[in-house]
Formats: sequence, structure tokens, C-alpha cells
Amino acid sequence: MNRLTGILLAVLLLLPAAAAAQEVPVAEVGTNFGLVVQSGGGQTLTHFGIPGQGILGQPTVYATFFTADVYMIEPQLALNIISGGGSTFTTLGLGGQFGYLFDGPMMNSAFVAGSFQFQSVSSSGNSSNDVSLGGMFGYRILIGSTAAVRLEAGYHRWFDNHLNEFSFGVGLGALIHRR
Repeated sequence: MNRLTGILLAVLLLLPAAAAAQEVPVAEVGTNFGLVVQSGGGQTLTHFGIPGQGILGQPTVYATFFTADVYMIEPQLALNIISGGGSTFTTLGLGGQFGYLFDGPMMNSAFVAGSFQFQSVSSSGNSSNDVSLGGMFGYRILIGSTAAVRLEAGYHRWFDNHLNEFSFGVGLGALIHRR
């Protein structure tokens, strides 16, 4: 075997190992904690939660999917069912974000995202729904190849309830890699 063939063989054998070391996460699953301030009608309501800082301040679970190296698509879910004294109070929150990671999912990166949220509240046969549009910005910090911490701030406008919602929080997520 000549020297060039040996080098090519070594490169071909090392490429899969290098690719595995640079394996791009396909998703991040996590939750947030932090502060949400809602203002409307001359009133202000402040929520702090661990977990919290989600849809209308509720504990929310997110699953971020990374596409095209810099984009993220993120469905969100919040569900609370409180029952007692013959009554049941239910809130369901659904949301989504479409964001841009400036340096991609493999590195610490600043990000921006546009988002929408839907909230349904029902109790004793009565229900109300509301939707919001908003945005978020922040910084995502990787912890090895298995986790990420997101420092983020955002704004949402809830249309039917005429609420302005400001959020400040930390997201903690586990990374999922393609095998």
C-alpha cells in the first residue's frame, strides 16, 4: 500500500468518528422557569414559577426541532386541571415558536423567535378562549452534548383580554440526537 492510499484510508476511517463527535441535535425537550408580568385594564399581575414562565405564566413543556442548521420550530403545551368541592377548573395552553439560532444548534448562540399562543379556560360549563402573538429573544448555552440552558425574554399581546405579557426566564432542555 502506498503512502497516498494509506492517508486516504485513514481519512475515510476517521470521517465517521469526526461526524459522530459533531453530531447535530435534532431536538431539545424541556421546560422553563421565571417571571411573567401581565398588564391590562389598569391592573398588573405578576407570576413566578418553577416551572413557569410559559403560556400565561403556566408551567409549559416545549419540544424544539432544529431544521436547516439555524432554524427552530417549537410546539408548546400547558395543561392544568384543578378539581375540588364538586367543581373542576381546566386550562389548556397551546403555543408555537419559529426561531433563528444565529450560530446554529451545535454552539452557544443568540436567538430570536416569533410566536403564537392559544389559551382555553373552562369551569362549571363556562369557557373562554384567547390568542396571542409575540416574540422572544435570548441566548442558548450548551452543557456538553446532552443539555441546553436558555436565557430568554419575550412579549405577547393577548387580543380578547387586551393583556400585554412580558416574560423573563430560563429554559432547561435535554438534547436528542439522531442515532
